[in-house]
Amino acid sequence: MKTQCSTNLADSRPGVPRPSFLAYLWLRMVNRTLMRKPYRVRPEAETAHQKMTVVDMHCDALLSNRDLLVWGRRGHVDLPRLRKGNIALQFFSIPTLAPVRAGIPWIPLELDAMTYLLAVERWPKKALGSTFERVMHAADMLRDLEARSEGLFHIIQSVPQLDAFLAAREENPNLTAGLLGVEGLHSLEGRLENLDAFYDAGVRTAGLVHLGGNDLGGSAHGRQQGGLTPFGEVVLRRMEEKRMLVDLAHASPALIDDILDRATRPVFISHTGLKGAHDNERNISDAQAGRIAEKGGVIGIAFFPWAIGPCTVESIVRSVLYAVNLVGADHVGLGSDWDGMVATPFDASGVALLTDALLRHGLSEEDAAKIMGGNAIRIVRETLPEE
Repeated sequence: MKTQCSTNLADSRPGVPRPSFLAYLWLRMVNRTLMRKPYRVRPEAETAHQKMTVVDMHCDALLSNRDLLVWGRRGHVDLPRLRKGNIALQFFSIPTLAPVRAGIPWIPLELDAMTYLLAVERWPKKALGSTFERVMHAADMLRDLEARSEGLFHIIQSVPQLDAFLAAREENPNLTAGLLGVEGLHSLEGRLENLDAFYDAGVRTAGLVHLGGNDLGGSAHGRQQGGLTPFGEVVLRRMEEKRMLVDLAHASPALIDDILDRATRPVFISHTGLKGAHDNERNISDAQAGRIAEKGGVIGIAFFPWAIGPCTVESIVRSVLYAVNLVGADHVGLGSDWDGMVATPFDASGVALLTDALLRHGLSEEDAAKIMGGNAIRIVRETLPEE
């Protein structure tokens, strides 16, 4: 498939009404990149980067109705930019709830900003009224992308599919793949059987919470910071039975500890920072990072300022190196949070900048390759179904 650039201002998928011009401007503003193109990488670093199996463990590109087959005018991720960045596997997560304070004295309620965002993006009415339906619609969107990609994009749901994809990519480096996840299992809407529906729709990774606590556990952003609830424990067991990856992103310290106490397989945290490198409520402690590594897990370093400090390549590398010095190169990966209503230094086409920076800071090519994707491939292979 020839790389195409968007020919419509909003980059909309075929058959989807375009958002308004003002909505387009706002959505372009919130998912910014701060570095100017072309991104400049040393030739020897580019050569090393092209030999790596690069994986990013978190993006929210499915929130928008952009056509991800074409190089868009907004956002961070689409298939042409993934190919340009030599990203083999991209984790696509779907957040479904974004509670915000109304900020108006006579409206003391929390509003769901996600509903308004999805309405702007012209999501179907059914999805606007149900977080469960939002996940199901996102799964439909990813399957539609696969169907329209002419064989260049594959959804990974099992170890044999992963191995077949990686073998095929040796012959055709233009191939890319996606793994579908859910950000916050409030979207189960209190029904365990909805986890089976998510699994059948292709979901293979999920975090129990997102921007607030729910009936499974407490969020790092919540008021009560609780641990795992009885329902959360049932869901956790069911996820392990189905061989789904458990994501600790956004979990409260108590919830992280409770999950690590009970998990029988490696877990990961898809997009985070470390308090020792940049201290805030969002990031994990050294002790939590150590426990994730002891489980064989992977810590995905995010690219946005809240996680890393200044929005620069050097800030990302500083957090990566802090994690490497803390838990070793076998337990660190990338979790950009592209298209997550955040600014990042570069988009998916520029991820070789990180390879260049890691090598400049003295990491071996072997360790850099683990961080750039090898560790993520390992945990996917260790966790997903064998058939």
